[in-house]
Amino acid sequence: IMQCIRSNIFKTLFTVALFSANFAVHAEGMVPETSLLIIDEATHSGTINVKNTDSHPSLLYTNVVDLPDDQGLKLIVTQPVVRLEPGQTQQLRFILQSKQPLDVEHLKRVTFDGIPPKNDDKKIKIGINIRQDIPVLIRPATLGVVTDAWKYLKWSTIGSSVKVTNPSKYVVRLAQKVVLQPSGANATLSKTYLLPGETMTAALNKTSSGDSHVKFFPASRYGIEVPSFTSELNK
Repeated sequence: IMQCIRSNIFKTLFTVALFSANFAVHAEGMVPETSLLIIDEATHSGTINVKNTDSHPSLLYTNVVDLPDDQGLKLIVTQPVVRLEPGQTQQLRFILQSKQPLDVEHLKRVTFDGIPPKNDDKKIKIGINIRQDIPVLIRPATLGVVTDAWKYLKWSTIGSSVKVTNPSKYVVRLAQKVVLQPSGANATLSKTYLLPGETMTAALNKTSSGDSHVKFFPASRYGIEVPSFTSELNK
């Protein structure tokens, strides 16, 4: 019986691995050249190259998505729909429309969908459309570039919760898990970013006692995890 169970488990894992491998090879779609689109207020614009990595022509649909906690700025793409041949790269231009000068960074997202042509083959086939989804950072013209804005975060404990505030003018990206030291009590933030001036509170998994620091895991502007960072914990 045990041998039969092991055999079935092996077959299941092999099937999953095979599907994953095929998925990784064939389900590529429209791929942006970078993991972050930067819009500069100084030029009120930004560009990004997107490549059709599929073996067939597709329509590239580009859509700017407003975050529920950061709205008000209008960002439009000049070519929301464009046909790309296999291997073709298209440069997309985005235009920022703002009535007042910006004083803090803003965050949006942009999605790239590849829609393949209609297939008249009556044989049953499974089609998968892959959506690429990346953040958009909108930078004020007068704000200097800071690559480690997470150092400005202010941390404190309130009862059985930990609170973090971003007093800076920069968007800070970070992993959701934070750990208090030395107790090891941890909490999970509700998002992976803090907007300028934003505060988040998260419940701790156990009582915090005598903690003086908090360890968290920031990410670079391009979403790449950097070494953990430890800040003082205010009471």
